[in-house]
Amino acid sequence: MSRPWRPAALPSHALQTSLRGSRTGIVQHPRRIAKRALTAAVALLAVAGVAQAACDDLFGADFDAMPRSNVANGSAFLQTSDGSSHTYYYHVPTTARPLHGRPLLLWLHGDGGNGAGMASAFHAYTDPAGAVVVTPNGTNQTWTHAAADLPGQPQDAQFLSRLIDELLANGIAGERIDAARVYLGGESRGAYMPYFLLQRPSTKQRFAAVAVNAGLLYCQSGDIDCEADGYDAQHHDAPTPILHLHGTNDTAVAPPPTPAFNAPVNWSIDWRVFNPMKFWAHQNGCFDGDNANGLDDGVLVETWTIGANTARRYDLSAHGAACARYQLILVTNGGHVIQGQQQRIWNFLAGECKPRVP
Repeated sequence: MSRPWRPAALPSHALQTSLRGSRTGIVQHPRRIAKRALTAAVALLAVAGVAQAACDDLFGADFDAMPRSNVANGSAFLQTSDGSSHTYYYHVPTTARPLHGRPLLLWLHGDGGNGAGMASAFHAYTDPAGAVVVTPNGTNQTWTHAAADLPGQPQDAQFLSRLIDELLANGIAGERIDAARVYLGGESRGAYMPYFLLQRPSTKQRFAAVAVNAGLLYCQSGDIDCEADGYDAQHHDAPTPILHLHGTNDTAVAPPPTPAFNAPVNWSIDWRVFNPMKFWAHQNGCFDGDNANGLDDGVLVETWTIGANTARRYDLSAHGAACARYQLILVTNGGHVIQGQQQRIWNFLAGECKPRVP
């Protein structure tokens, strides 16, 4: 499997230039804002020698001719089969409508939270791409940890499945969603859900990429769509790229990591709270399990600081270039939920694109 085209990250000064209009409240020139971001991105790609996008140019050949939308912020609800109403919030930017519809980021709150204003920190990065951000509410400010529809429990996975169906079929605020660019992520309790939805039959093939910030995976009794104890072709066949973020001192999501980590990370030993990703990696030829040849060790590709802590990004590219789609950001001494990483998360997600249906 060849790795889809990944856009280069905009430098901070280019990003600031592209967003100046939205920060000052000037919304009458969305074309100018979007074209600044596009021009900067094209210049960077030319320098780097990056090839044409696997799906399409983000804004398309008809960029100048396409109508523009006004910013839309609002909320709506959907019902699940048990009659419960589930609320979701949305943000549609003023920036240009891409040729095949807008990318979609679904971002899920943690325990005790809700979707209102949940992902506003992403807007600085998703707005220039013309992406819609949708932040749903979990039931009672949490999420039922299940892939299937368990009797007598809130149907959160069903809600998210129906929400994706609704957005792809009917769009939102008059805007069409690009089915090849549907991204899912969450933090804490909401970060469990991507692993469940990557197993649920109605959703597991929907996502171009997912991001998990301090999540885990386990299966409740009777959850026929869930498997967390071994590699399973039925449950882990989705080829979806996965980014997992975790702190070594996270005690909120059990089991907690031990104090000592190998360098490079040895997935067989240090995986614990990062365990779920290996099921999909193994099923798609990117994880052996016994690590007999050392190929399951994470390849260190980047190091930076988050506050006083060191963050390291690893991938499984020792199994081949395509396996770089499985990535871990591990923060030494980091606590629960890695903060301030919206740009890195969006860069990872937006670099992935599913093949288009003719």
